[in-house]
Amino acid sequence: MRSLHGLNKLRSIHVLQWFLVIGQLFPQMESAFGATRPNVLFIMADDLNADMDCYPGGKAQTPHLDRLAARGVRFDRAYCQFPLCGPSRNSMLCGLYPNATGIMRNSQIFRQTIPSHHSLPQAFRLEGYVSARVGKLYHYNVPKSVGTNGHDDPASWEIETNPAGCDRLEEEPFIFSLKPGQFGGTLSWYASPQPDEKHTDGMLAEDAIWLLERFAKRPDRPFFLALGFYRPHTPYVAPKCYFGAYPTASIRLVEGVQEDIQDLPAMALGSHKAEHDLLTDPLRREAIQAYRASVSFMDAQVGRVLQALERLGLSEETIVVFTSDHGYHLGEHGLWQKMSLFEESARVPLIMAGPGVSAHGEVAPAPVGLVDLYPTLTALCG
Repeated sequence: MRSLHGLNKLRSIHVLQWFLVIGQLFPQMESAFGATRPNVLFIMADDLNADMDCYPGGKAQTPHLDRLAARGVRFDRAYCQFPLCGPSRNSMLCGLYPNATGIMRNSQIFRQTIPSHHSLPQAFRLEGYVSARVGKLYHYNVPKSVGTNGHDDPASWEIETNPAGCDRLEEEPFIFSLKPGQFGGTLSWYASPQPDEKHTDGMLAEDAIWLLERFAKRPDRPFFLALGFYRPHTPYVAPKCYFGAYPTASIRLVEGVQEDIQDLPAMALGSHKAEHDLLTDPLRREAIQAYRASVSFMDAQVGRVLQALERLGLSEETIVVFTSDHGYHLGEHGLWQKMSLFEESARVPLIMAGPGVSAHGEVAPAPVGLVDLYPTLTALCG
């Protein structure tokens, strides 16, 4: 694999932390892989915080991700390098900090600033892997770019799929929004009557399964399959059946916000939007309900893909990574959504499982960063 250059001292410490953790959790890596290089299934959610069942105090029901964590390792202190979609994704997929990628806005792609750099999927592609993308890996404007290539990097992939479901094509007129007619950047939600398979994320799972079925017929060539779900990014649109698990009457709102923020500098609260002042307590509960329903819906799609991986006999030879581009606020410190450096916005879920993992259901407490997934995965796969 192509090595990274120009790592500063702090970065080297972070990489060392990763390998110290990996050395403990993957001690059988070499003997397990032998001469066969493992596949990689790289799954991302969008705007997902760590408020999940498998994390302490988690409230979103994620049974499939819980099972993934039970057969691998959950990183308890994983952080993004920039709490905004585009800069975070470019940093992670380049293995570089945002000051090195030069990407500070969603509208940018790293080819504009470091055009000769090899992305993570491109590095695998250059080593003979089939590199495929299903859905959102680099930045997309959601929901407007759903069904397109968004701000993608063509050199990263041999195969790309961009389905668009009912949430994009049919249901926007029914979505409630704090800013009517706007959905992606503001709080908005809808309990859809349509089944899972009609939604974009359901279609993404179907596309990923279709590709896995074909990869299984070509065991001579390993794959790097990147699967990027859109939920729980706004608008929080999910099938109605997922909303029932979160009755609004049982949702507890964040308390003591004014006492919490009275000694904070204005910059710490800079991500606050004026429209959030329109939230009443009933609307806050509806928003949280819809967010958690979207998380559970996304989890169900992850489950479909993992079940296919098992059915096709690929689980024992595939490293599975699950994470998000950044965390998310649901009223903590009076903030909603992202773009703060508080724990809720900067911390991400991160789960790894697969061949050679000796730690099943263990928790890695050391701080790690998404930026170090690049050197870690390239090292794991030789």
